[in-house]
Amino acid sequence: MENLRISSYIIPVKLEREEDKYMLIHGYTGAMDVVDKELKNYLISTMNIERSKFPYSDLVFDRLLKRGYLTIKSKSEEHDFVLKLANALHKRKLKKQFTLLVTYNCNFQCPYCFEKQIVQKSNETYSHVISEKLVDNAFEAINIIEPNEYLQSKKISLFGGEPLLKENKSIVEYILEKGKERGFNFSATSNGYDIDQYEKYLSKEYINGIQITIDGTKEIHNLRRIGPSPDGSFDKIIDNIELALSKGILIKARINVDDKNISSIKSLCSFFEQKGFFDYKNFSVYADFIAGDFNFNPDDYNIIKSISYKDFLNVISQDDLPIEYEQSLYWNIHNAIQEKRPLMLSSIHCNALGNSYIFDPFGYIYSCLDMVGKKERSIGTYKNNIIVWNEEKNIWDNRNVAHISPCNKCKYLFLCGGGCTAKILNAGKPINSSYCDHFPFKLNYIVNKICTSMGVNV
Repeated sequence: MENLRISSYIIPVKLEREEDKYMLIHGYTGAMDVVDKELKNYLISTMNIERSKFPYSDLVFDRLLKRGYLTIKSKSEEHDFVLKLANALHKRKLKKQFTLLVTYNCNFQCPYCFEKQIVQKSNETYSHVISEKLVDNAFEAINIIEPNEYLQSKKISLFGGEPLLKENKSIVEYILEKGKERGFNFSATSNGYDIDQYEKYLSKEYINGIQITIDGTKEIHNLRRIGPSPDGSFDKIIDNIELALSKGILIKARINVDDKNISSIKSLCSFFEQKGFFDYKNFSVYADFIAGDFNFNPDDYNIIKSISYKDFLNVISQDDLPIEYEQSLYWNIHNAIQEKRPLMLSSIHCNALGNSYIFDPFGYIYSCLDMVGKKERSIGTYKNNIIVWNEEKNIWDNRNVAHISPCNKCKYLFLCGGGCTAKILNAGKPINSSYCDHFPFKLNYIVNKICTSMGVNV
């Protein structure tokens, strides 16, 4: 066999709980393999390889070749191959995701909410609720956007504001019944306060999954998640979570983490444990860091950036905390290890880039939840039984790592996808800028948390 070279797309991750062990990840084959430090160092430090001079067995050589760690491609040929793969991945037909933004109104006054500031600047009626006419238009638009039902996600997300306000019950019922007639069911992103008003619809056929934010133990949560009652929102939300769990509804508790509540996360998980929430297979917790660069907090939310993303990871990646983070990457790695298959590769960061459609109550369509309310970032309208697209749609549809420098030369490109488009735009950067957002840190922490929790055999 002709001489081989070490691939430029090998990612070594140190396994902290295993002495001298590494997880090797290949950036474009998706392979994951546990190796010892000696082999890792050999691969990282060697340029060209001949089988006759390879210091390990033929079995190891053949596995490295099969998994892509060894390649016959030159550096430039490998780069050209990666660009072609990125463009091919971008052309894949993925299922379209649909969201109905019921209203921008909310019964909470959370200090870090970015939506109110956006809507108040837009001169629209903040409490406006989506009409039955626009609901009908949205369902028609779904079939226009994706005529192939197989490529439609059959779960529609309800979003806000707060979509499950008790005063919105009639329009939400209309949405749920119309959706059921067309073969859809629903999930919701809710503050959890009025869920009991929708008990009838907490079922497999209607709303079968809800994301609810709990921002810490009772005292801390009530300071941040400010509801309509002077007694706070915590107790009522916890009661509603218990109600939903008892009916088999998938509950994902979200924690928005910054310097004001990071110290309470462990106590909150202990509370969930005492309540028996972790005994339910349909309950999980994930955390998101909202104090980072280019985030979406309003101008008047003063975060003392005394904690870094690394501080955040150090806390939530503790072995005894059953918390997910960076969910897409987390589950990609988790499922690949569990099912003994390659990682899923993507040339985009998330579904907002060509696969997500959010219908708001004013007749605008958006790609990204973090952009809703910013009319200049809408990708079109669905107001009059027809869809009118604008140039913004092309911006979101055409972004992929093949066109982003330096992403197109990066070994992480098919795991990172070039970073969050909304954060890039929020920072005033050009659309094809890269945004690494601590990705190597994230990958290291996630691999180690998953390997520890799953007891990966090394």
